[in-house]
Amino acid sequence: MTSIGLIDRDGCPLCYGREATIFIPFPAIPVVRCRSCGFLYSSRVFAEGTLATYYETGFGGLRHRRGQLVNAAVNAMVLERIVDFGAVRTLLDVGTGYGFLLRELSARHELRATGVEVSRQEADHARRVLDLDVRNCSLAESGLRREAYDLVTTFEVIEHVPYPRRFLTELAEYVKPGGYLVVMTDNFDGRMAKSLGAAFPKWIPHSHISHFSPATLRKAIEGTGTLEIVRSLSFTPWDVLLRDAYYRARGIKKKPAEVFDLETTLATEMRGTYRLFSIRRLLNRTWARLTISAEMDGDLMYYLCKKRS
Repeated sequence: MTSIGLIDRDGCPLCYGREATIFIPFPAIPVVRCRSCGFLYSSRVFAEGTLATYYETGFGGLRHRRGQLVNAAVNAMVLERIVDFGAVRTLLDVGTGYGFLLRELSARHELRATGVEVSRQEADHARRVLDLDVRNCSLAESGLRREAYDLVTTFEVIEHVPYPRRFLTELAEYVKPGGYLVVMTDNFDGRMAKSLGAAFPKWIPHSHISHFSPATLRKAIEGTGTLEIVRSLSFTPWDVLLRDAYYRARGIKKKPAEVFDLETTLATEMRGTYRLFSIRRLLNRTWARLTISAEMDGDLMYYLCKKRS
């Protein structure tokens, strides 16, 4: 354990295998690949108390807020493509952040929407500014009724979770029999992740600690025993493609130590800027609508799952 409270992970969080090889040697937190199932995960994580404090009291800021505002428009569009909202009356969004997705969906559909968010700053914005029903706690502490929701969603949350299969099993408990769960996360086996290597922007090994590919996410979903995958889609954001094109044109290959230093990241990450905010807000939804497909090599993955009756 270091002074920042890192502990070694006790094996693969997906299959519980104990043997792994280093995949990307980020300083302090190497990302490793399980020898048994191929899952990628951060080999060290914050101790439980440090992790809770990190998300509850220190998570949020202008960069996150602007990013979530842009992403909400994209995610709402994808949801409306894969979900029949005529049959959805109750929605639970887990890891709802500032609440922009709940606001979008509530404005366009007749449904009772509830969110769960552990960040105090983000949950407070959702409740006070957007007037949404958002619980500032973990799902287990929310007091919400199980098997009560036609649709449960979770966007860019599962990569933050120490035990993702348990998380999926917990989410499924809140879905009505015959209802749906939508899981969205990054694809760490996509074309851009392979091309950019350590410079792939979603390698954030202290925060993104469980790194999925289409195969390992499918394995985690099917491992719940209660969910079956109905449909999957993916796409790659245009700005990631531009970054890759620029790096290849200039012959740039970033080393792990060049893109991640834990102490510097912790000191600056919540004060960062969300670059090209106005352009992203204008273009991202349209780009996603035009490029999303059933080919699962994009950098963002969406899985629609049905709970067995």
